[in-house]
Amino acid sequence: MRKIRGLIDHLLAVTGLPREQVEAFADKGALMPTGRDLGPDGQGRAQVEAGVWKYDAVIRLQRYAGDGPTLMAVVLGWLADADPDRDGLVDPELDVAINDAHTCDVEIACEFEERLVIREDPQGPVAFDGRHWSMALPDISVADAVSGMRGQRG
Repeated sequence: MRKIRGLIDHLLAVTGLPREQVEAFADKGALMPTGRDLGPDGQGRAQVEAGVWKYDAVIRLQRYAGDGPTLMAVVLGWLADADPDRDGLVDPELDVAINDAHTCDVEIACEFEERLVIREDPQGPVAFDGRHWSMALPDISVADAVSGMRGQRG
């Protein structure tokens, strides 16, 4: 739930709303097993993408007194920076209920996907493939050169 937590933290910082005026939950969650080998991390420990969790994040801002278009741009800006790979995900939706001349309640619904990556750890709580693992952020090494290949250049 890194993404929903990140968006909530950002909204709290930008809007100045107190935490008690913000409610959030994940809805319609689906687990998609992948079991994709990610290779070793920088310390040589095995990493596996166990699956992907796809869910709808629902965030409710109560008694919001700010500018509506600014709030929408804040959400879109955060998504562009923090979740740029949104291919195939539903665009965010907003529902607004006017309370009075100065405040409204805003419900933001946003679909997210989060990779569930595990790293080999003998003390870890996750049993997978006959070994123990812990949750981790992926540690992917990107090749900066290739050698030893045969063939013609295109």
